[in-house]
Amino acid sequence: MAVAALISFALMTLDARFTQVDYLRQSLSYLVSPVQSLISLPTDMVEWSSRTFAERDELLEENRSLRSQVLVLRQKVQQLAVLQAENQRLRRLLGATERFDAAYVTAEMISVDPDPFTHQVIINRGAQDGVYVGQAVLDATGLFGQVIQVNSLTARVLLVADANHAVPVQVNRNGMRSILVGTGDLNVLQMEFVPDTADIKIGDLLMTSGLAGRFPEGYPVAEVQAIEHDPGEPFAHIRAKPLAQLARSRSLLLVFERESDDEEAATTANAESDNAEVDE
Repeated sequence: MAVAALISFALMTLDARFTQVDYLRQSLSYLVSPVQSLISLPTDMVEWSSRTFAERDELLEENRSLRSQVLVLRQKVQQLAVLQAENQRLRRLLGATERFDAAYVTAEMISVDPDPFTHQVIINRGAQDGVYVGQAVLDATGLFGQVIQVNSLTARVLLVADANHAVPVQVNRNGMRSILVGTGDLNVLQMEFVPDTADIKIGDLLMTSGLAGRFPEGYPVAEVQAIEHDPGEPFAHIRAKPLAQLARSRSLLLVFERESDDEEAATTANAESDNAEVDE
């Protein structure tokens, strides 16, 4: 460094007295430049290293932040999928209510009976909601079962597939009546006492007939899946598939019986009589 300074001082002195040394000064600058670059190299290396490590730390921190955001977004996507599925179920349930001109209340399944020989569930509606024994329970696609036990806040529902369940039905195509019983299999129901010569076909829709006063008339129950004829047997073996999603539905409808015209007239007359007495 002292040599470079001495050379520079000498050039300045000569340049002040002799203009002919410009060329010599330019030539010597080419020799001095590498020395100057070498001298500044450590400082440049320190600055470069500091800048590089600072950028690396920033990238690492940004990477950690992005990973956290990805985890949060994945969780939200999972929640969105659950909400979308629930929304679809509620839409189907809402569509089902439009088909029935009757009072109803919605319910949610909260538990399933662990007994492998029965098909029963517990719902979150009870006596305080007006639920009663024998009340029809539907899901978005068909008859789900009936209430067999009522508590204050909950109720027990027997599914149509239970071996102890039976429902009077009629073929929607021709009105032929029969009894549909559960088999213990969630996907199979059995039609009882159907004559071997009866007019019934695969694909026929079975609806509640309203007989026996247990279930209101006109609710879809099942679709005929198989018909077997045994020679010499008076009755055909007919299997049907439940329309309700017995193994999947959680959102349900509890349907209240419609009052008959006589009952409605009596209720109206009583109400008018009460009003008249109050006016007096």
